Amino acid sequence: MDFSDRPTLPSVPPRRVVTELPGPKARAWMARGSFDMQSRYRAVVMDDTASRGCSLVDVDGNVFLDLFANFALGALGYNHPALVEAAHGEAFIRAVANPTSTPFVTTPGWFEFVEALEQRYAPRGMARVFCVDAGGEGVESALKAAFIRHGERRREAAGLPKNPLELSEEQQKSILDNAGTDAVVVSFAGAFHGRGLGPMSATHSKVIHKADLPAFPWPTAPFPASRFPLARHAAENDRAEAEALAALERILDAHQGRVAALIVEPVQSEGGDRHASPVFFRRAQELAGKAGAAFILDEVQTGLGISGTLWAHEQLELPRPPDLVCFGKKMQMGGFFATSAYDVAQFGRMYQTRNGDRARAAVALATLRTIESEDLLANVRATGRHFLARLEELCERYPALASEPRGRGFLLAFDLPTTAARDDFLGRALRRGVFASYTGTRSVRLRPHLITTVAEVDEAVSVFDAVLREMAG
Repeated sequence: MDFSDRPTLPSVPPRRVVTELPGPKARAWMARGSFDMQSRYRAVVMDDTASRGCSLVDVDGNVFLDLFANFALGALGYNHPALVEAAHGEAFIRAVANPTSTPFVTTPGWFEFVEALEQRYAPRGMARVFCVDAGGEGVESALKAAFIRHGERRREAAGLPKNPLELSEEQQKSILDNAGTDAVVVSFAGAFHGRGLGPMSATHSKVIHKADLPAFPWPTAPFPASRFPLARHAAENDRAEAEALAALERILDAHQGRVAALIVEPVQSEGGDRHASPVFFRRAQELAGKAGAAFILDEVQTGLGISGTLWAHEQLELPRPPDLVCFGKKMQMGGFFATSAYDVAQFGRMYQTRNGDRARAAVALATLRTIESEDLLANVRATGRHFLARLEELCERYPALASEPRGRGFLLAFDLPTTAARDDFLGRALRRGVFASYTGTRSVRLRPHLITTVAEVDEAVSVFDAVLREMAG
């Protein structure tokens, strides 16, 4: 398939920056938005009518090649016909006009979405889905499902009722008085799982995420971030993985009977695009099973095709499905898939007011169908290989500045020597019309839209080359 042969969108001007950044119109809009607590983060004020495909147009007429995709939120670029059509559809309009408490009241369109997930798009081995509004909330809900299953099993083993409503009055009062549980979740150094108190307790990527906020005292295992190129660092990587797995096994043994879940990202995205081998993940799953813990894969950022498969963990060759798989971002909502063992069946245990936004479901289904109909997974694999090869060439050309190119599909990154150098690189690239982002302490994170072409990759790399040559002096 020729991946440049995609639905024709109205043309936009070529990449160009015609004002200082931010431009005068953008600065005026930002000043008007200062009541928003998030305003200090804002980098671009987008013209969401003029933006098309992978071209992000701002209100001052600057045109950027977008390799940011809003922290991997974007899948099909801007104003893709399939999404615009879905947003003009009757189901979307009625869902916006008539919000429902989806667990109790819904419409046929919701069942169409759930049926499509079950039949075509859910990860292998998943029996149920639970939907919420965003990825971090999906992780929070998956952790709750793991704790519920763990608590029920522990009560049964102790000869107590599985149903908490059948406990004694004193036992129920202790629950309401926050007696809680001594169960724990094991996560990995460098992980990012979200901002809620549960996901944040399993997050270990940046101090600023957690400072001054209470967190559960859950154990943290080392993550054996692979060094790249893999062939050059094979012995070092093997040793790091063996040491990390030994440490994980010690942690699980030390908390024997108390571990409700082991949670891990297929690629640690916010933590610096850190990878580990499939062997590591398979052994981690084995250890989790041995400990009686749920094996949770957080695919909020890695899911829906950006790795070259619909779910990144498909590339890990796990011997059995994970117990829970979290999703978000490109799905336009959050949630988790679960095996039948982690189905939360008791009334009142997990439901929320919405538990599934029907408007977002319409856009999610249009996104999934477009990924399939346009064969975008094949595009991500082929164009991703090309992008990685071009990044490897850059790193060979500028070894004092750029290093460790790595990635799966469009989950791509490379490093600069320091945080300051990385931030300087991103600023210079933006002024030349290429919008990339940061991760970890010194890594450039690239998250192209799934429709990105080889020509657009080559255009980006030419800008990166010019920036690195400029920085090298």
